[in-house]
Amino acid sequence: METKNTPLQFSDELNDCIGRRVVKLVRYSWWPKEEISAECGIASELSFSLTAGPLEVVFDDESSLGIASDPSLNSVIVWWERESGGRACVDSPLAADAELYPVSADDEEYASEFWRKLLKRKLIEFSIYKKRLMGSLESELPSELGLHFIFEDNLGFIASHGLHDGSDDFSVLMLNQFADTQKDQLVEIPL
Repeated sequence: METKNTPLQFSDELNDCIGRRVVKLVRYSWWPKEEISAECGIASELSFSLTAGPLEVVFDDESSLGIASDPSLNSVIVWWERESGGRACVDSPLAADAELYPVSADDEEYASEFWRKLLKRKLIEFSIYKKRLMGSLESELPSELGLHFIFEDNLGFIASHGLHDGSDDFSVLMLNQFADTQKDQLVEIPL
């Protein structure tokens, strides 16, 4: 079975992705894309960002990362879905899971235009977000609440554990999707 790590535990592997171009972003939702808006109480174009389910980031060498969150770690988790050349690295790839429904970043109805702008962009850096002040339980856990993907042309997104609403839900956020007051409570750490 595959190993799923926090971003800091996976930092060497993440740094190997620097310089690659993202060719595909797919959220694997718990619901068919036509049902996400009603299930989550959101506009259709926010389905990609705010549905429940993991994210797959596919690079130009056919490698891909799987990203989700783990409430028991209070953290985002990351793993290799596919290695360079496209060979699966996991026993159960996200794309083969019959209980998950794909929502692609290039879907004009269920993803905002922002996500399409990231496709074909070169990844130039990663950072993580942690709370500045943590309670005793949070400080005993990894508590890596966000994995920030930073692309050329000053674009980026955050794979988030609860940063959009303070829950323990996984979301994929544009930088403007969490409030400045919340940003003030976080510290950004380069990988």
